Amino acid sequence: MSGESGRFPIGKRIGLPGHFPAPVVLEGVRPIGHGFECRVRLADGSLDETAISEDEAQILIGGNDNDTITTKPADAEQVRLLIESTRIRLAYAHDPHFAVSLSGIRTLPHQIEAVYLKMLPQPRLRFLLADDPGAGKTIMAGLLIKELRLREAVERVLILCPSPLTIQWQDEMLRWFGESFDIIFSAVDQQQLTNPWQRSNQVVASMDYAKQEDVRERVWQQRWDLVIIDEAHKCSAYTKRSSSRGDEAEKTNRYQLAEKLTAQADHVVLLTATPHHGDDDRFAHFVRLLDPDLFPEPHRLADKAGEIRRDILRLGPDCPWALRRLKAPEGQRPGGRLEARRASGVPEEGRVPRTQGRPRQAPDLHGAPRHDDPLARTPRQVGLFHVRNTRRHEPA
Repeated sequence: MSGESGRFPIGKRIGLPGHFPAPVVLEGVRPIGHGFECRVRLADGSLDETAISEDEAQILIGGNDNDTITTKPADAEQVRLLIESTRIRLAYAHDPHFAVSLSGIRTLPHQIEAVYLKMLPQPRLRFLLADDPGAGKTIMAGLLIKELRLREAVERVLILCPSPLTIQWQDEMLRWFGESFDIIFSAVDQQQLTNPWQRSNQVVASMDYAKQEDVRERVWQQRWDLVIIDEAHKCSAYTKRSSSRGDEAEKTNRYQLAEKLTAQADHVVLLTATPHHGDDDRFAHFVRLLDPDLFPEPHRLADKAGEIRRDILRLGPDCPWALRRLKAPEGQRPGGRLEARRASGVPEEGRVPRTQGRPRQAPDLHGAPRHDDPLARTPRQVGLFHVRNTRRHEPA
């Protein structure tokens, strides 16, 4: 038997059905018992060993005498599909606005700025998008979801919004971006034998339903890659003062749900047109949903917490946590041209719309009214922009 080992096709590609799914290169053979141990090199370059019987050895030696190995040519259509799938999978690397190309919308400059310049470059996104109503925050969220899905950066997405907006979110995500979301509400949740929060990878749900004590536990148990909260300012908390005990945070059910979800998720986006209601304490608790390690607890550090928060949010256009743009008054829109610029001071063309004869005060992201805060008159103003002639999205 040992004499036969020299007849093996050492150094040649051979087929060993039942041992390896693809042809391998035979590196060496040595007899063991009533068979042979073959040392082979796999297609990826790694070495492996297998034992063959005498009958398999005779077939292998006989195949060596013919010195041929038949390989089935690949199917041309399957090769084309493989190349096409790879091209699509890597298309985002060559088209910086790939989701825009695939979607059925005509995006506006401020939407491109928010998604592609502010959000996508961040490896771990914690972002507050606080544009005025009508700026297209839903469309910006859809672009972000589509881009992250194309990059295979996220798989499980949760959108929490007011109950009347659940169908709108589902419809716009499917219509414009081809992303299918399941709406989970009480009737669906109670009639399912399986947990719908676990079964569905892309979910839209009402914040008021998800916050219920018998529901939120099942929401918390899931691992969400991206959490988007619409009308996020409704997740409120405030400092409860006490003379006998220390001050402590009083959190609503909505806030508790958002706090737990944002702590677990890799990416978080908070959408609101009114991030600040003039209550600095509630706003301080609100921004802690972005990063509780970065923004301190207001009931523990008091005024120091406000100073830290203002320093963080005073990074202007480079602020990685928040972006707020305001629409210019109707009479100041220059002929249908959309223009975004930084606010500095309050010149006449920079004032926001008037309501009932009184100027509307637009507080910045750290709470002080824009024209009362001396910081608003410096070039380091917090991410406040005026967006002129902001239109709703239109089909391309």
